[in-house]
Amino acid sequence: MTIFLRAALLLTVPLATGCGQVVGKLIPPQTFSNPANLDGAKLSSSSTLQPAAVKGTVGYDTSKTAPPTPFADLKYPEDVPFGVRPHAMKLQAQFTQAVVQGTCSFPSTFQLTVQRFDAAVSDATGSATLSVDPKLTVTLTKTSGTATSATYSISEHVVTVSADAATTSKAINILTSGGQNNASATAYILADQNGLAGCTIQFTLGKTSLTLSNFS
Repeated sequence: MTIFLRAALLLTVPLATGCGQVVGKLIPPQTFSNPANLDGAKLSSSSTLQPAAVKGTVGYDTSKTAPPTPFADLKYPEDVPFGVRPHAMKLQAQFTQAVVQGTCSFPSTFQLTVQRFDAAVSDATGSATLSVDPKLTVTLTKTSGTATSATYSISEHVVTVSADAATTSKAINILTSGGQNNASATAYILADQNGLAGCTIQFTLGKTSLTLSNFS
């Protein structure tokens, strides 16, 4: 997170433009790949999938990885011309692969709906969460497997979650003060195959990007 936000905020602007509000209006939306090193993050279910219909929650949290992987605050406002700040942000991500494990059936294909997706940043002082209810349905296709696990590819899709000015401001404050930061992502899912009940599922997150906009 530090790297891409630093890149976002270290924007080169002409000194002649004057105050931050004027400068901000000249800055187009800035998009950065792999925020908080989320590409490759493993969103895992903490318990087995439940039937009727098969549902569960998968999540990833830098404070709970082994070892934990927090990241430091940004230098702010020294690194930012005229104190310019973004007042809107949009995170986009995809699930690139899924692994189902346990004692359940492993269908050749099944459909899965992402009912809700949350992304958050936090430090010792609080947290800011971006949330969306995408009701996004994707198709999972089995690519390999054993008696106790199966790997699935996932159809092309994008999960988009946005933040308003208040949430964006809170996130920037967290990332620039209060010490070490953590990032997390959580998805609430629903599958159409009851035979998956009793298994756990893990998704690999990829193709993530963050767009900062509405600078002033």
